[in-house]
Amino acid sequence: MSLSALCTKAVPPMLESLVVLVGPTAVGKTALSLPIAQVLGAEIVNVDSRQLYKHMNIGTAKPSLAQQAQVPHHLLDLLLPHQKSSAAQFATAARQVLDELRQRGKRALLVAGSGLYLQALLYGLMPAPAAYEPLRRVLHRYADQHGTAALHRRLQQVDPIAASYYHPHDRVRLIRALEVTYLTGEPFSRHCQRHQDQEPILPYVGVALTRERADLYARIAERTDAMLAAGWLAEVEGLVASGYTRACTAMHSLGYRELLAYVAGEMGWPETVTAINRATCQLAKRQLTWFRKMPRLHWFNLSACDEQTAVSAIVRHLQSVLEGRASLECGVPTGEALAG
Repeated sequence: MSLSALCTKAVPPMLESLVVLVGPTAVGKTALSLPIAQVLGAEIVNVDSRQLYKHMNIGTAKPSLAQQAQVPHHLLDLLLPHQKSSAAQFATAARQVLDELRQRGKRALLVAGSGLYLQALLYGLMPAPAAYEPLRRVLHRYADQHGTAALHRRLQQVDPIAASYYHPHDRVRLIRALEVTYLTGEPFSRHCQRHQDQEPILPYVGVALTRERADLYARIAERTDAMLAAGWLAEVEGLVASGYTRACTAMHSLGYRELLAYVAGEMGWPETVTAINRATCQLAKRQLTWFRKMPRLHWFNLSACDEQTAVSAIVRHLQSVLEGRASLECGVPTGEALAG
């Protein structure tokens, strides 16, 4: 079922506690989500904005077909690379999937790397002024003249917290953050925090995964090498051959934009690999910044234990909370997310 088709259906309220698994890219969410879902009798609901797209499997670290065969997955491969997605559209579609699971008596395990999409689902859309086209046109012209990174620098001046949420080339979200800040006279991040401090519209139990900095960055470099060896460049070349260019929304995704620059002859290969790793580390930091501000998360440091121990501890914690015991004796050292 397509994302747009899902969005046309009315969705009744959800009352059960959802199970949420969050963490930065390359931390190990996919590997742990499978056994956790199996023990809990849950089905996995994707909350990654780029895994919504078809034909973008390697570069988005999408669960393989073999992994999807182990546990049913939802909200993967719904859009073509030229189609746009939004947090509002995603939240509506996800609520429909959650209701279908509830009707079948299945628990949902939300596996999330996209904090904005997760927040829209759990807390609803943040109250904020509607789009103001005259201001947006000014900001777009400014970005056309000085580069999108100039928008990021401007946001750093007026709201450094919000600037830490977004990639310097994420023009759509940078413009929205500046727009809300200018229209209200209040930093965009303050709107976000006030909204997140409210009670969620969908109750949930949350687990957040982290690793020590050196461990996570080493995993990022290893995964980049593995993805390139698996044919990531050929995947990008195939997308280009199919007519998907830099103008397409999804082609701005991490790694794809760097490989497109390589294909266009704008960067050499070592420079491209370095740029992908650097951008991935920056994404991980932004994700952790977002998740640190999210309440109701119990943190697990995966650098302190092996996968089997982590799964057992996480399941014990989730079961205790779901059953109302709220024990924090999880067997795995917990701690703050990756600093910096």
